[in-house]
Amino acid sequence: MKKLRITALLAAIAFAGCGEPPKDAPQVALHPLTGIVNVNGKPASGAIVSLHASGMPELGVITPHGITDENGKFSLTTYQPEDGAPEGKYQVTVSWADKLSQSSSDPEYGPEKLPKRYQIPAMSGLELEVKPGLSEAIVMDLKTR
Repeated sequence: MKKLRITALLAAIAFAGCGEPPKDAPQVALHPLTGIVNVNGKPASGAIVSLHASGMPELGVITPHGITDENGKFSLTTYQPEDGAPEGKYQVTVSWADKLSQSSSDPEYGPEKLPKRYQIPAMSGLELEVKPGLSEAIVMDLKTR
């Protein structure tokens, strides 16, 4: 069941970050933002970082996201790769599971490696604000306990 939820989440993220924005999507300026995810002091390779708008109903279901590289670094994507995120305050979620298959059409993921709280916006304890001119990488130091 957990494997299915993670696969569905990844499919939704991949779809949301590809091609042109939906015709009914709000047209807002995007601002580049990069970050680093460390877990227990080490880079989290392959973690999915998602932003959830806090009190900004005009953004609807826009969910900027990024996937960390081998150094734990990510760049946010909203419509096009690394195009950034709309200005505002966000609650952040992080999901990190091992990729079990390399099939690009329907990859399979193993169990979640982070505590469940990191996948729930209101419980993650992770917040950030996207604003114009933000050039410093956001660093998230997560713990598995």
